[in-house]
Amino acid sequence: MRLVELDKWRLFADLAASDVDVIVAACEERFLMTDEELFSEGDSGDSLWIIQSGRVDVFKHIRGDIDRTLASLGPGDVIGEMSFIDQSRRSAGARTVEPGEFLVLTRNSFQGVQRERPEIAAGFYRNLASILAARLRTTNELYRESVAFSIEATGAGRLNLMALSEELRPVTIYLSGGIFMTGRILQMDSSPAGYTLVLKEKSGKIAIVPYHAVQRIEID
Repeated sequence: MRLVELDKWRLFADLAASDVDVIVAACEERFLMTDEELFSEGDSGDSLWIIQSGRVDVFKHIRGDIDRTLASLGPGDVIGEMSFIDQSRRSAGARTVEPGEFLVLTRNSFQGVQRERPEIAAGFYRNLASILAARLRTTNELYRESVAFSIEATGAGRLNLMALSEELRPVTIYLSGGIFMTGRILQMDSSPAGYTLVLKEKSGKIAIVPYHAVQRIEID
């Protein structure tokens, strides 16, 4: 990975190539294959993972064999920033969906940068804080939309889809054209194309259902 490419990443914004080199020198390089975990939810940890190549899903375990994907991240993204900052346990797990290369920065290694090159450490922390702020704004917006976005469910008045997905209650979704599907709502996604529901059917298959096709939802 050429440093000129790293310079373009948000984590290294406004840092000179020589400054980026100092941070990279403090990192450990790792290569993971598909379906390997970077860390699990609840693990202790104080390291920051920087994705150089590949893709990683961040997920939370709901119950049984069901995990909910919270985000899919790629080159230039960082993972584990909260534990890196406050040494808390991992709030979610992270797993590769394809082979990838990573830079892993521990707090101990970063403290060496803070002692020897405090101006570089300050710029790095500033960029990390900007990334955290952007993620918090996105989370707040998604929460606002999920609260505002509710539908009629037979026998239960207006139910919030987020509540249904959190509870993993069995539901039957009736679609236009007389089609219906039975299963559990895993999550609700929003994209420029509109809302979609992620449904785990009784057969175990995962279905993506566009909201505009939903006529009604019944709680089984």
